[in-house]
Amino acid sequence: MRRSFVLLVLFSLISVSGFADTKKANEKIRRAETEFARGNVNGAEKNLRQALEEDPNSIDAHLALADLLSQTRRNFQAAQEYTKALELDASQKKLTEAQRRSAIDQQAISYALGGELKRARDIYLEALKSDGDYAMYNYNLACVYAEMNDLNSALPYLRKSWEHRDTLPSGVKFPDPRKDDSFKAFWNDARFQKAVSDIVL
Repeated sequence: MRRSFVLLVLFSLISVSGFADTKKANEKIRRAETEFARGNVNGAEKNLRQALEEDPNSIDAHLALADLLSQTRRNFQAAQEYTKALELDASQKKLTEAQRRSAIDQQAISYALGGELKRARDIYLEALKSDGDYAMYNYNLACVYAEMNDLNSALPYLRKSWEHRDTLPSGVKFPDPRKDDSFKAFWNDARFQKAVSDIVL
């Protein structure tokens, strides 16, 4: 899977630091952030795994580790950590809507980049049942279908993502599908060209 999907979270350790359940786990997460800022990925990962030993139910530790694994292209492991964080949040209810959206998006992206396109597709289809207008779910699901060589299924989601581009997170620009490698096989396809003709970036 090409890294053409939009990654919304990049090692956002402190963004959810208030959710840490123990003081020791929280301290390990802060140390991990410091190590990561220094370029010490191994040190950051060690601290995050120690944080999870202190508190296995720490949502922010799981998310931070997931972000780190994603950045180091360990996609399947990252997907598992995003999944765990979302499972914990189902009972803890601590993530904001924006944080949960981002975690779900990253979960699906990680599976897709790891080659598990059907699993990514199913995550997006499930998410769209309750959040059908969210642009990134629609756009990235279109990417998944395109990667599955199913343009007919991709185009309705691509159109809907553009229609609801106002739901994009602040500061995130709408991706240009005409430059997105997920759609590369279809750039010269008349169906694709018609679908993107109204997209003005």
